[in-house]
Amino acid sequence: MAAAAKHNIVVFATLLLFPIILSSVQGERVWFQDEQSHQIDRDYEAHNIFIVNGTNVSLESGSITAPESGDDGEDAVRVEDATFHAKNGKIFGGLGLGGTGVTISTTRNSDYPPGTAIFEAGVEVYGGDATRDETTKGGDAVQVLQSGSTATFNGGKFVPGLGCTIKVCGTTTDNGVALQVIEGEAIVKGGNFEGVLYNYSGRIEVHGCVVYDKGAQKITGVLLDGSNIEVNYGQPKGSDRPPVIVYQPEL
Repeated sequence: MAAAAKHNIVVFATLLLFPIILSSVQGERVWFQDEQSHQIDRDYEAHNIFIVNGTNVSLESGSITAPESGDDGEDAVRVEDATFHAKNGKIFGGLGLGGTGVTISTTRNSDYPPGTAIFEAGVEVYGGDATRDETTKGGDAVQVLQSGSTATFNGGKFVPGLGCTIKVCGTTTDNGVALQVIEGEAIVKGGNFEGVLYNYSGRIEVHGCVVYDKGAQKITGVLLDGSNIEVNYGQPKGSDRPPVIVYQPEL
């Protein structure tokens, strides 16, 4: 009896060290929630990846593709009170409803550190395209939610999803944005952004030999990693939250 109980404890402890996979009608949800460190070096097709509860996950290689629709939305990767380090590989937000590539969030009064994501030169992140009439716009590549959340861009490629077309949806909807900060902070030191940087009510900090033209609402120049940047900067009408430029002329 004691031996059986001991065996059950060992099995339970072993399971905690691996991601939990839950199936849904549209795809599978993979949960990293054991407060340990994990590496992803394989392809996840039609999956939503959840990284929570102080867990650390690094994307070393492979791809993560969200399902076309899902019970928990179409984010390919959702980081909440945890850390995600995207080093190499590709991430695709779900098609159909214009899913986000990576969303970073922080729970109020959490016992865990704030949600954090770090993007390196070898990663590509794509928002999902909108292909259904209930969709408002294409998916964002990266989205930062809630105060305390931080996304740091050392490099990488970030492409928003396309809006829906008149032929498919009966109306034309907007594309997504390369980066959207609802609350929290984004620190841009490198990368290629093929879309708008949109600051709703947070902070976007840009490092390099860059300037912000308030009249044109555009950021141009060279980032710390040597990448050229020429993007539109968006914010709600009447808002005055310009990007914070950390200017380094030696670039």
